Amino acid sequence: MVVIMNIRRKLGTFWNKSQKIRIKLFGGFLVPAFLLALYGIIFYQQSEKAIIHNYEESSADTLNAVSDFIDFGLKAVEQKSLELQLDSNLKIFYNKNTDVADKIKAYDILSENIIVAETTNSFISNVYMFGDNGEGIPSDTLNAKNLYQSFMESEQGKKFEGKGLFYLWTGEHKAIDEKLNTNDSESYAISLIRKMSKGNGFVVIDISTQQILNMFSKYDMGEGSMIGFVTGDGREVLTNTGEAKVFGDLSYYQAARDSDELSGYSYEKYKGENYLYLYSKLEGIDAAVCALVPKSTILKQVQHLKVLNIAFVTIACIFAAFISIVIAGGISNTIISLKKLVSQAAKGDLTAKFDTKRKDEFLILSNGISSMMDSMRKLIGEVQTVGSKVSDSAGELSETSDDLLTATRDISQTIENIEQGIVQQADDTEHCLTQMNKLSDQINQVYNNTHDIEQIAENTKVIAGEGIGMINELSGKSKATADITHNVIGKVEEFEMQSKHIAGFVTIINEIASQTNLLSLNASIEAARAGDAGLGFAVVASEIRKLADQSVQAANQIQNIVKETHTKIADTVDTAKQAESIVESQTESLNRTIVAFNNINDHVKELVNNLNNVSLGIKTIENAKEDTLVAIESISAISEQTAAASEEMNATAINQLNSVELLRQSAAALASDSKKLEEVIKVFKIS
Repeated sequence: MVVIMNIRRKLGTFWNKSQKIRIKLFGGFLVPAFLLALYGIIFYQQSEKAIIHNYEESSADTLNAVSDFIDFGLKAVEQKSLELQLDSNLKIFYNKNTDVADKIKAYDILSENIIVAETTNSFISNVYMFGDNGEGIPSDTLNAKNLYQSFMESEQGKKFEGKGLFYLWTGEHKAIDEKLNTNDSESYAISLIRKMSKGNGFVVIDISTQQILNMFSKYDMGEGSMIGFVTGDGREVLTNTGEAKVFGDLSYYQAARDSDELSGYSYEKYKGENYLYLYSKLEGIDAAVCALVPKSTILKQVQHLKVLNIAFVTIACIFAAFISIVIAGGISNTIISLKKLVSQAAKGDLTAKFDTKRKDEFLILSNGISSMMDSMRKLIGEVQTVGSKVSDSAGELSETSDDLLTATRDISQTIENIEQGIVQQADDTEHCLTQMNKLSDQINQVYNNTHDIEQIAENTKVIAGEGIGMINELSGKSKATADITHNVIGKVEEFEMQSKHIAGFVTIINEIASQTNLLSLNASIEAARAGDAGLGFAVVASEIRKLADQSVQAANQIQNIVKETHTKIADTVDTAKQAESIVESQTESLNRTIVAFNNINDHVKELVNNLNNVSLGIKTIENAKEDTLVAIESISAISEQTAAASEEMNATAINQLNSVELLRQSAAALASDSKKLEEVIKVFKIS
């Protein structure tokens, strides 16, 4: 239990200390330092990723450039081997039917071509030629006896037994190396073996190992890195290592070799360490350029960033701690001084003053406290003055309360007398209210009779309105009849015009018939002149004349019918006009009837308006009666309320009498309290 209490005490002490401004400021300065450290870590991690990625991409691009250059050189060697294979001197030299002089000449030319090839192309270290008969070229380094046979029995030679293979890239050609006087396979990195066009020999070109190494030496991929040129049959040319083989047995190299990707990189293990493995294959050639770069070498690129981050964060933390200690010390000293001043003021000493040399918010605070102390000194001084005045006023209040007590007793007696008069006034008001109720009943009877007369007048006005409506409807129908009669007259007149047009057509028909008769007469004359040949034409002319006569007769009949129709149309128009006159006179009679009904309606409306005015007057009287009743009722209610209020006022006067007595007692207590206030104020020291 004691241990627990000690722990709690220590925790409480630690918590109290942690609440101090010094600790809070120190913690506040450490927060940005911590954020700066966090930023440094994140920045370092992101920079590390970016630099490593750039290093990886740069290394991959470098390796691809080396691979492309080697590939370009090997393609040039392929082209050179093809030129040597197609050289006519090669065919002459290995032809069994060539004489000795031509062979020597061909040999010299071929030797010169080989020397030129080895000199002009830095990739070529040696060029050899050998066939199934004759010596090898050059003869001073190549012992060609049985070389063709030995080569054809080797693994490389067996690949050429078919007709599909024309050339082969290989890392070693042991069968040829055994015949070389030097017997040195380290001088070449890879060889191109091309079959002669007739298949009786081979052209062999060795790629210089030194040239490959010279290329690798131009590219520094970092401390501990290794670059190698690896052929498909396992031959390796390595730099920066004393080992003969590095890549051939690695599983990730074999996986990359078997994949379809031409280049790539990944992080792999080599002898227990992490390495960046890069590869780039040659197109069309079973070989690749590979590299291993220690991851530690890559990380050295960002090591200086790590050191800088740690240094900057450490310096920032030191500065933050120093600044927080200085600032917290200044603030703490100022607060201690303020605490002393406030303690003196709490004890009643208001003469203390606070001076500070600070120019920040504490200067404003000290000025504010000094102003507050000045204000408190003034306040205490004023309170002392007011206390004396309150003491004097308390004595005067005691005397005034005695006078008020006497006056209140007199007011109470007067209120009792007023109460008796108000009760008599309430009885008289009640009698007046009864008489006004009787007058109100008579006014209501007159108002009801006037309302019945007004209703009868309204009904009369409605009936007159209905009569006017019926006459208006009859007038509308009469007008419609007149319009129809007028339309009939118009249509008949239009029909008369059409009949005149028909008469015109009959005239035209008569003219056509007359012309037709003339034509038929002319036709008869011409037919008579023609004699027998015109008999048929004469018959036609006769028929035409008959038709013309019939047309004239028909036209005359039509003309007679049109004349009769015209006569009947004229009679119809006269009859329709008489009907139109009758309808117009009927319309005038209806209009006079409408005027009469409108006069009746106007008089009825005037009667209704007069009745409305009478009703409004009676209603005004009714409203005045209601207002009078309300006023009398209000007077009665007010009288009752006044009586009640007088009773309450009497009670209030009694209460006021008691209150004045209490006021007198309170005045005495106030005088006593003011003396106590003077004693308390004497504690404060203001000068």
